[in-house]
Amino acid sequence: MVKRALLAIFIAIAGISFAYAEDLGPAEALSVPAGTMLHCHTTETLTTKLNSQGDAFTMSVMEPVTINGVVMIPAGATLAGHITRMERPGRVVGVGEMRLSVEQITLPGGRTLPIGANLMTAYGVDHVKVVGSEGLIKGPSSRFQDFEEIGGGTAGGVLVGLIFAHPFVGATVGLTATTVDRLRRRGKDLTIPAGTQLNYQLTRELSFAPTISQAAEADSGRGSGK
Repeated sequence: MVKRALLAIFIAIAGISFAYAEDLGPAEALSVPAGTMLHCHTTETLTTKLNSQGDAFTMSVMEPVTINGVVMIPAGATLAGHITRMERPGRVVGVGEMRLSVEQITLPGGRTLPIGANLMTAYGVDHVKVVGSEGLIKGPSSRFQDFEEIGGGTAGGVLVGLIFAHPFVGATVGLTATTVDRLRRRGKDLTIPAGTQLNYQLTRELSFAPTISQAAEADSGRGSGK
C-alpha cells in the first residue's frame, strides 16, 4: 500500500511538472538568443599607456535584457574578460589598438555563466572606433598633429633664417629639428575612460535555468493573462 501511494504521488508530481513546463512555453524562455545586444559601460579606465595584453577588466550591464516578459539579464550584471590584443601607437605611423574579449557574466545574485560576445560599437570617446568582426578598438591618429608640429617648426626656422638672410637653411634646420623631436615620441595613446559605453552582441545562445524570482514572475504573468 505504501509503495502504491508513493508511486501515485510521484506520478502526480511528474504530471504537474510536465504541465507547468508546457505552460512556461518553449525552451527559448530560459535562454537569451545569439544576436542579442548587451549595452554596458566600463567600470575602470583602460589605456594602451598603462595596461598590458592579458590584463583583466570588468564592465556593468546598463539595460536589462527581457525575454518573454522575464528579465533574464538584469541591469547591474557584470561582464568580465581580458585584453586579448594591445598595441601602442608607433612613433611615425599606427594608432593604439585594443581588443576587449568578454568571457563570463555574473548576475546580481552571484551566479556566473560563460558567455560569447563580440564588441560592436563604442560611445563616449572621441576619435575612437570599433572595426572588424572581432571588435578591435582603434584609437585616435596623431597624423594631423604631426603635420602641425613639423609645419610650425619649419615656419619658425624660415623666420629665423630670414633674420640671417638664409631662409632655406632656417627651414631645413627647423624641419629637421621638429621631425627628430617627433620621431622620439609616440602618437596618442588609446584611452577608454571608466563609464564609456560598449555594446556587445552575443555570438551564441546564453542558456540557464530560471531563478525562483524569475519563475514567480513568469507565473504571475500567466495568472494576470487568464
